[in-house]
Amino acid sequence: MYTYEMNAGYSVMDASLRMTVPAILDCFQDAAIFEAENGRITVDYLYSRHLAWLLSSWQIVIGRRPKLNERIKIATAPYDFKGFLGYRNFVMNGEDGAVIVRAASIWTLVDTQKGCPVRPTQEMQDGYELAPKLEMEYAPRKIALFGDGEERAHFKIRRYQIDSNQHMNNVEYVRLAMEVLPQDAAIRELRAEYKKAARCGDEVTAAAVEAEGRHQVVLSDTEGGVYAVVEFSTQDSANVAGAADKS
Repeated sequence: MYTYEMNAGYSVMDASLRMTVPAILDCFQDAAIFEAENGRITVDYLYSRHLAWLLSSWQIVIGRRPKLNERIKIATAPYDFKGFLGYRNFVMNGEDGAVIVRAASIWTLVDTQKGCPVRPTQEMQDGYELAPKLEMEYAPRKIALFGDGEERAHFKIRRYQIDSNQHMNNVEYVRLAMEVLPQDAAIRELRAEYKKAARCGDEVTAAAVEAEGRHQVVLSDTEGGVYAVVEFSTQDSANVAGAADKS
């Protein structure tokens, strides 16, 4: 399992001086890239073969978010391959060593020239060090929608949101979806299902619906095609603050 450590800086804090949820995802994304760049299956290895691992789904379970200047450790490891899918876990530990965030993710290997999924070669699979599957309650990859949501916001994709795959980075979908949450929503679990890539200049509509303590946000194009579905499970912010103070 690959690990790295960092201090939680002010630039990734929200108004409560806790690390934002998108910043946690950034940490996990960086961990996967760091592992690749310190191994055999680097980004250049993939790009030279016109391949890319594209994120299909996230499941992030948050015990608490790091506080300002807290020393944290981030770890990641793949645990399985099935067809053209790769499965990867992530963990964040607080300064006391306790696990504060767990995550599961599913990735699709894509031929970037043909625009279709492909199976990883045996050489690629041998280039990754698999670890045991993390103990957590795994949600399905697909998110079952409660129903039609209410349009809440419209966005235009900017250049700073585009990554090296030439489309909007996966964390940016979560940032957009969070813009339509209630201001006091305290996120304890996040799920995201990615359906198609948004590119610079695209117009995105965010429609939201709430039920059973969950907020679902559907990000769509101007013709109704879905880019991503993001689901947030929330709890009372006062209870979360109290739990954070005790941890």
